Amino acid sequence: MKYTCLLVLTIALATTAGAEEWVDFHTPTFGGGGIGSTARGATGARYNPANAAMRPWERGENDPIRMEFSLPTSFAASIHGDDFQKMFDVVEAANDVFDQFQAGAFNNPTSATLNDYQDVFGIFSKLDILDSLSGDGVYGTSSTGIGMRLSNLFLGGDGLSVTVGGFAIAGAATIVDLESLRNFRFVDESGANWDTMVLGAATLSGQPTKSPNTPAGQQFSLDLQAAGYPAQEADILAATAEDSGINFGGVGSSILLDFLVNTRNGTGQSLESGADPLEGNGSGFVIRGLAFYEVGLSYGFPLPVPVIGDWLSVGATIRFIQAYTFSHFLAIQDMNSDGIKDMLSNLGRQTEEAYKFKGNSRFNVGLDLGVVFTPQIPLLDTLALSFTVRNVNGPEFRWDPATYPEPSLIRFDPQAVAGASYTFLYDMGLPLTVAVEADLTRISSDILPRYHSQFIRGAVTFEPQFGGFGFGVRTGIFKNLADAEQAFTFTAGLGLRLWFFHLDFAGQVGLTTQDFGTTADPKAIPQRFGFSVDLGIDIKF
Repeated sequence: MKYTCLLVLTIALATTAGAEEWVDFHTPTFGGGGIGSTARGATGARYNPANAAMRPWERGENDPIRMEFSLPTSFAASIHGDDFQKMFDVVEAANDVFDQFQAGAFNNPTSATLNDYQDVFGIFSKLDILDSLSGDGVYGTSSTGIGMRLSNLFLGGDGLSVTVGGFAIAGAATIVDLESLRNFRFVDESGANWDTMVLGAATLSGQPTKSPNTPAGQQFSLDLQAAGYPAQEADILAATAEDSGINFGGVGSSILLDFLVNTRNGTGQSLESGADPLEGNGSGFVIRGLAFYEVGLSYGFPLPVPVIGDWLSVGATIRFIQAYTFSHFLAIQDMNSDGIKDMLSNLGRQTEEAYKFKGNSRFNVGLDLGVVFTPQIPLLDTLALSFTVRNVNGPEFRWDPATYPEPSLIRFDPQAVAGASYTFLYDMGLPLTVAVEADLTRISSDILPRYHSQFIRGAVTFEPQFGGFGFGVRTGIFKNLADAEQAFTFTAGLGLRLWFFHLDFAGQVGLTTQDFGTTADPKAIPQRFGFSVDLGIDIKF
């Protein structure tokens, strides 16, 4: 039973993970709700290529060439759903039953009662949870690299941006093998000895003629009788299963039937004798993802025609992507007693090896297009309307599946994003910006196929500048509309400007927590969290 507990425990933590297949690469944006329409500076063009160009209010008549550098690093992870709570409850119940087995409760007909049997049968009722995982889980992304932007090269306010970075998206999905559990039985006793144990438990419980009340329970009794059980004993066992709350139409009741038939017939491996139900069991984790190195070249410029050039900027990004994919199966039976730590360590190791150019190497090119509309009329001259299409060509990266059925590729789906921002008090050197943004398309993840994302975002930033000194305070919020159970996430960031240096910090945290543990002893952790840091230099020639 201890191995069965480990099986349930590890499956509990690794319910299907997911990733939105977009990795943040700009710390001020990370702290400002993730709104790419406000992304400026050396890495802003990765969110919208037109961000490489300067806004009309950022330009001057004789502006010098400006060079900006940034060194951003970020990490984000999320956990959501209540499968964890349910699964850890299964673990607690399984441990209690294991203690009963260890105490010999099922090997002594003078002490075991039907309540003891009911506790065991209740574990089988919970197997239905494992057979229908909802897709809730944990996922993470990371990035690090460098960005550079050169402004005012050929046209007034145009910009060339170059980003070089390493990115990772990874997750772990569960594979549950319940069929291999069918070749087990409860105790060493069989035949007449097992009959004596069951009838003795019924007599000790004061219910020697116990029988099921529901049609499903009565059918379960008939199935036991068809397999060789005496009618009285079959009724007692069916009624006890009924009392345990088992779903007679689920996979748990089917496995319980096999356990009971094997026990009476003396077939299969006995848990009482220490049989290992994980030996040959196909349950475990598919750990998959990719680490990719990317060189992005972006060029944005205001349209070089009178009037309109101040109203509309356009841009394009071409991204050269070298990806190292991995798909690895980690079997439960290969784990030690701390299966959760094993799974997380393996996930980290697979990602680290991919970062080190190990795994299946794949190359592709991505294309992003963007526009920014800035109407130059009174009271609206600091309004920016942004529209971006990322991954226009849907770059794909194939891998070798560790198990089947499993996706054979990772595809970055085309993603349309629209946003708007308005800046107050810019002329006073006290820019206060309010921004909103929304994903117009719903994105699915090939790394974790049951996860989808479609975000809405909002943010307020205040970034005053006083000569060579400035600072930034940013706050935001976002929500995944494609995942009803994922709560709003709050973001915040701080920045410091000293002459041509800048340093930014940002964090994200879910506004609700997720219970992680048993109902009796839950551990509340944030539903989503992340951090980002950025060091940079801005130089004017």
